[in-house]
Amino acid sequence: MNIARRQFMSGVAGLAVMGTAGRALAQTTTLSVPWMGWPEEQVTPLMAAFEKKTGIAIAAERLPIAELFKTLEVRLQARDALPDVYLVDGPLTASYAARGHLLDLDELLAGDKNRFLPSTLVQGNYNDKLYAMPLGTSSQLLFINKTLFDAAGIEVPSPETSKRLTWEELLPIAQALTKPEIGQYGFAFENTNPYQLLPIPQSWGAEVIGPDGLTASGYVDGQGMVDSMTWYQDLFHKYNVAPVGTFQTGVTQEMFGAGKLAMLIGGTWNLVGFRKFENLELAVAPHPYFAKGKLVTSTGSWHIGVNPRSAKMDACLTFVKWLSTREAMDLWFDLRQYPPALKEIWTERASTTFVDPAWEIVQYELENTATPRPQTPGYREYEDFLKSAMQDINTGSDVTESLSRAARNIDREMRKYR
Repeated sequence: MNIARRQFMSGVAGLAVMGTAGRALAQTTTLSVPWMGWPEEQVTPLMAAFEKKTGIAIAAERLPIAELFKTLEVRLQARDALPDVYLVDGPLTASYAARGHLLDLDELLAGDKNRFLPSTLVQGNYNDKLYAMPLGTSSQLLFINKTLFDAAGIEVPSPETSKRLTWEELLPIAQALTKPEIGQYGFAFENTNPYQLLPIPQSWGAEVIGPDGLTASGYVDGQGMVDSMTWYQDLFHKYNVAPVGTFQTGVTQEMFGAGKLAMLIGGTWNLVGFRKFENLELAVAPHPYFAKGKLVTSTGSWHIGVNPRSAKMDACLTFVKWLSTREAMDLWFDLRQYPPALKEIWTERASTTFVDPAWEIVQYELENTATPRPQTPGYREYEDFLKSAMQDINTGSDVTESLSRAARNIDREMRKYR
């Protein structure tokens, strides 16, 4: 759906011109905005800043992630005017857009696209049009418990991206740091989500979905996927360097902070999460890769989208346009510290916030190795079945059977999008 010229111009003008009459009208407008259930102090200041700037109020409904997805499905499928604006998980853009739940933002943000890191725009696009604007992005790091390395007399891996470990180099280090008699493991992935684990087959060289974005057979169960996920399973059941059944972020984070994990592949949110462990000596290094493969890191995060059926379109567009400003993005980073989507935030903070080795790694990855999750209108189904297979593989199920079952189930669900 294209933005009507009147809607586009008024949405842009809403930020620049807010006269007495306009502000009086804005003060009677409240936008319904389902949001992630982050702490109130990480959400309210952003909404309050917009209301102060424009007079438009935001009714932000903070919901846990699973509830957010379910709520959006129910409300959007009703095909009415609510919600007005909503958070979009990047890989779900195609699903929402294909079903007519997102407004085309191409015209509204035509002059702003070059302000964003290219990798952050990928998952906001569908059929070569921008339907969801990135609020931030994400990346993965190799977190290192320096105390355990020092105790074992092992050199801490370098934070330099030019000296990143291969998976082949990481394995013997993990073996040396694994001490089953005291419940200490050398390595773990933060969780079993496809977001976390897809870089394994992608670095191996496998394609993880067909070029049409709808075909799983021959890809999810292809030889490259089977071989790479067999390597993943071997970490748990052959080499015994990783704890079996650690499916959730909270579990691995606690193990790492408690000195029961020497290395952890995890998201940048852990830079804040690990602060609660007062005695943790933390180091970071780049995400490993296979020696004969390619460099791949996870990326993607939350976007903002507009319900094309909203009865308050001018206010919706004003909100999105404001969120694209340096002022809003700078505030959002201060509140939540997702890696910024705007290039100018990286530039302005280059000599302050981003001098830390972790942020230097993240910036390099976002510009060079970041690989968004597959673009498909059936991503939710793809993720659910693949995640189940990855958990089965983690606990010892036959790799080929697990992936073949996932491929069949995904193909079945994808039929409705053909």
